Amino acid sequence: MRRIVAAQIGTDAMTPRRPSFTRRLLAAATAAVLAGTLASPLSAAAADGVATDPNDGVPRIDPPVTYTNFQPLADPGASAATYFQPKWHDTDGRHIQAHGGQVVTTEENGQTVYYWYGEDRTKGYWNSPGVAVYRSTDAKNWTNLGDALRSISTRDDLLTPYFEELYDTVDENGQPRTEKIDALAYHLNSTQNSDYTAIFERPKVLHNDKTGQWVMWWHADGRIAPGGSTYARSMAAVAVSDSPAGPFRMTGAFRMPNRQNYQACTQYAVPGQARDMTVFQDDDGKAYISYSSEENYTLYVAELDDSYTNVTHTTDSDTLDVNQYSEDGRYPYVFADGTPEAPVRGEDFQIVKECGHLEAPAIFERDGTYSVVTSGATGWAPNPQTYYTTKNLMGTWIRGIEADDANETVLYNSIPDDGDGLLSVGDARRTTFGSQTTNVFELEPGKFVYMGDRWNEGKSDSTYVWLPLTIGENGRLEMHNPAAEDPARYGNGWDASYWDDKGFGHGTWKVVDDRLPDTVRRGTSTTLPTTVAVEVDGRRADVGVTWTSLDTGRLGTRTLTGTLAADADFTVGRTFTRTVDVVEPGIAQIAPEAAVSASHRNDLARTVIDGRTSKGWDDWSSSGYPRDSWLAFEWDTARAIDSVVVDTYKDGATATWPSRIEVQYRDANGAWASSQVAATVAQDATQPAPVVTLDTRALAPMSALRLRMTTQTNTWQSIAEVSIWGQPGVPNVCRASDATVAASFWQTRYEVMTPNLACDGRRGTSWSTWSDTALKDSATFTLTTGSAHGIGGVEFTNIEGKVTGVSAEYRTADGTWTPVALIGGAPAVVNNAKTTLRFEPVRATGLRLTFATPGSYLKIPEIVVPEVVVPPKAAVTVASRCIGGRVTLVTTVRNAESMPVDVEVSSPWGRRTLTAMQPGQTASIAQSTRAASINAGTVTASTSAGDVRGSQEVAFTARSCG
Repeated sequence: MRRIVAAQIGTDAMTPRRPSFTRRLLAAATAAVLAGTLASPLSAAAADGVATDPNDGVPRIDPPVTYTNFQPLADPGASAATYFQPKWHDTDGRHIQAHGGQVVTTEENGQTVYYWYGEDRTKGYWNSPGVAVYRSTDAKNWTNLGDALRSISTRDDLLTPYFEELYDTVDENGQPRTEKIDALAYHLNSTQNSDYTAIFERPKVLHNDKTGQWVMWWHADGRIAPGGSTYARSMAAVAVSDSPAGPFRMTGAFRMPNRQNYQACTQYAVPGQARDMTVFQDDDGKAYISYSSEENYTLYVAELDDSYTNVTHTTDSDTLDVNQYSEDGRYPYVFADGTPEAPVRGEDFQIVKECGHLEAPAIFERDGTYSVVTSGATGWAPNPQTYYTTKNLMGTWIRGIEADDANETVLYNSIPDDGDGLLSVGDARRTTFGSQTTNVFELEPGKFVYMGDRWNEGKSDSTYVWLPLTIGENGRLEMHNPAAEDPARYGNGWDASYWDDKGFGHGTWKVVDDRLPDTVRRGTSTTLPTTVAVEVDGRRADVGVTWTSLDTGRLGTRTLTGTLAADADFTVGRTFTRTVDVVEPGIAQIAPEAAVSASHRNDLARTVIDGRTSKGWDDWSSSGYPRDSWLAFEWDTARAIDSVVVDTYKDGATATWPSRIEVQYRDANGAWASSQVAATVAQDATQPAPVVTLDTRALAPMSALRLRMTTQTNTWQSIAEVSIWGQPGVPNVCRASDATVAASFWQTRYEVMTPNLACDGRRGTSWSTWSDTALKDSATFTLTTGSAHGIGGVEFTNIEGKVTGVSAEYRTADGTWTPVALIGGAPAVVNNAKTTLRFEPVRATGLRLTFATPGSYLKIPEIVVPEVVVPPKAAVTVASRCIGGRVTLVTTVRNAESMPVDVEVSSPWGRRTLTAMQPGQTASIAQSTRAASINAGTVTASTSAGDVRGSQEVAFTARSCG
C-alpha cells in the first residue's frame, strides 16, 4: 500500500512549540510572496485551481460543492457499491488527487492556511504525474495548485525548460548532461512500461527555518531491473523548494539506516530498505523520518540532519551500489556496525516495532508523548490499526500506553476489542473504518485529525477517511466515527465542535477509584456510584459520573461505560470502561475449553469463542444460504450446563441472524437429540443484532452440545460469540494464579506464538516452535509455581510438525528437578490426538516437559496439568523382634508431610492409631504376635490430614524365634 505522517505546523495552546514555529513559517512565506515565488499559485488559489483535462477520468461534480463540515463516513465493506464514497471534490468540482498524503498548517498574512500534499493518481496507480498540492483556509474546501513535484514520462522530458531549470540538465555548451539525466530518469520516470518504472508514494513536507526551504520526502520505489518487481528499489527520496507550492527539486534517493542484523525477522530483507514512510518535526527544531523496513517487518525512526535532506551519519559513496541518488554526494551510512562513522541505535535511530509487519506510520506529539499510528501490511485491504507511544523518540516504544500488557507482543490484528493499542473505537469490521493511515494533523490546538485512505488499488477514485482522535484514560488514543457513533447528530458530517462534549482538555487523567463492585450475583439489582475519584497529573478529585445500564440477567462480564462530568481541566464527556462480573457460585465459562465445529465454514468455527463480538461466523456456502445450520461444542467429560448466551452479528443492512435457535445434546448412542430449550428471534433489521440467552439447567449433564439455527429469511446466519456456562472442569495448574510458563523458543515469523498461549484456556491459540530457518531437534516447556500444587499427569494435543517423544520432570519445594516415572511408559505422540502422561501424584512447584522434534517442530494449542489431590503419606518401616520366644512386630512411622497427620497402623495382630503427629515426628508401634514364627506379610498404614486420606502397604519378612 502507500503512506505515513509528517509534522504539521500551526498554533497550539496545548503544546507551546507551535506558535513560535508558526511565526517562523509566516516570515518565510511572507518573504517568498515578496519575492514573487508564491504569487502565481496563491493568486490562482483565490479563484479556481489549475486547469485539468475534463476527460482525465477523475470523478467530477458540477456545480462544485462548498463543504461546511467533514463528510459522514460508513464502512459497508469493499463489495458494497457505496464503499468508495463519498468523493471529496476540489473547488473546481474534481475529486481531490492527494492520496497517501499530508496536511501542513501555516499562516499567511495573518490567516491560517493548509497545504495538502499527496499522490496524484489522475492516471491511476501507474504513470503518476507526481505529487499534487492543494491549498485551503478551512481544511474542507481545497483549491488545486497542480503538481508540486513532477515525474517524467520519457528521458527527454528532462531537457524541457521546466526540468532543465530545476536540475541543470544542459551544460553551458547546450549539451545534455547524460550521466545526470540517466540518474534522474531512474528515479523520476513513472511510466508503467519503462525499464525502471519509478513509484511515488506517501509524500510528506517540512519547512526548515535555518535554510528557508520546504523539504519533501516520499517513498520512492521502482524496478531495479527491466521487467522486475516495482517494489525492489525501496528507497526514501527527498526534494526541496523555496515555496510550499513547488516546484520541488529532487536532491536525493536513499536507503536508510539499519541495524546490523537486519535479517533478524526475515531472510529476505535487503539492507537499508525504506518503504512506507513519514516525517516529523519536534519542538527543538530537529526532524525525523520514520520508515517501514526489512520487508515491512520492522518499523524505524531516524533523525535527519540540520538541512532535513539526509540522515545524521553519511558517507561519500553509495556503499550498497543500488543506484542511490545524491545531488551533494552524501549518502546515508546504512549499517549500525559500531564504527565511529556509523549511526547508533538509541541516538541516531530507533526501532519502534521489530517483526511486527507494519507500514504507513503517522507521528504526532501531545503533551510530551509521541505517538505513531501504523497499519498492518495487508496490501490494499484495510486492517485493525494499532499505535505505539514513547516519551523519547530515540527511546523505548510500547504498543498503546501500557508496557508489557497481555497483548503487547501479539500480531496487530489479534489485539482484542478495547485492547491496549487498538486505535479505533466502534470499528465493527475491524478495518479502521475502511482505511489506512497516512497522516495526523492538528485542526485546532489539541484537536487531532486522522487522515486515511480508502484504496481502490491506487486508482483516482480512491477516497479519503478523515476522523477525529480523542484522548482517553491514561492518555489512550481513540479514533471515532461520528456518523456511526451518533447518526442523529453527525449523519450530515462533523467539524471541530465534535470535541466540545468529548472531554476535551489538557493533561493525562485516570479514574483511580471507580467504586464499582467486582462481582454481582445473577438477577440481583445493584446501585452504581454517582461519583468516582479522578487523578489528573497527580491531582485527585471526585467527579460526577453517569453509567450505562448493568444487565444482571445473564452470566458473564458486563462492560460499563462511565461518562464524567466537566471539571476544571476538561469539558463534559470523558468516557472510560470498567467491567463487573455477573456470577453464580460453581458456574464457569466453559466454551473456550471445547472443541468447536460447524456445519459450514468450519475453519471459522472457533472464532465464536474468541471473546470478540465485533465479528461474525456465518454459514454461507458456495451454493447459497443453507438456512439450517449448526455449531457444536464438545468436552472431554460430561458437564452440567447452566445456560448458553449467543451474541448474534449484524453483517450489513439486513437481519443476518437466525430466526430460531435450539439446543441439542449428544445422547448415549452418540446421536444428536433435540431438547425443549429453544428461542425464537425477531429478524428486525432496524434493531441491533440481538443477544439470546438459553436456560439449560433442566438438561442432564452432557459431553457435547449443539446449537441448531434456522432462518425464515434468505440470509446467512451470523454469530459473533457463544458463551456456555456450566460445571468447570478439573483445575489446570498451568493456568493457576501463581503459575509462570516459559519455553526454550517459540515462533515469531508471521505470528508470535509464545508458550503462554498453551495455557490460556483457548484451543484456537497455540505455542509453536516452527521456524523458516534452522529447525531445532528438541524443545522444553517449563511450568513453575509460587506454591506447591498436586500434579499427577499432563495432557496435550499436537496439531502440526512431528513430536517423536516427550519426557517430564517435576520440581520439589527445595528447587530440585526430579524425573518422573511414567505409568505405562512414555506414550507415542500422534498429531491431532490427545497425548496423556500419567505418574504417581506428587506435590511440586514446577513441571518441565522435553519434546523431541528431530528436524521438525511442534504446535500445541493447550497443555493441561490437572490439579490433583496428593494423599498424605508417612514414611513407614516394619521390623520384627524375638521377645520371650515370641515374634513382636515393630512398625516405625515418621510424619514426612508439612502438616500434622493421623496414622493408623493395621496388621493381622491389631490396629493402633497415632494422632496429631507433627511434621518430622517419629513414633513406633509394637504388636505381639504370641507366635514363635510368622510368615511374610504386609502392614497397612493409613495417613489422614483433614478429609484427605492415603494408604500404603508395607511388607515385612517371615520370622522365627525357635
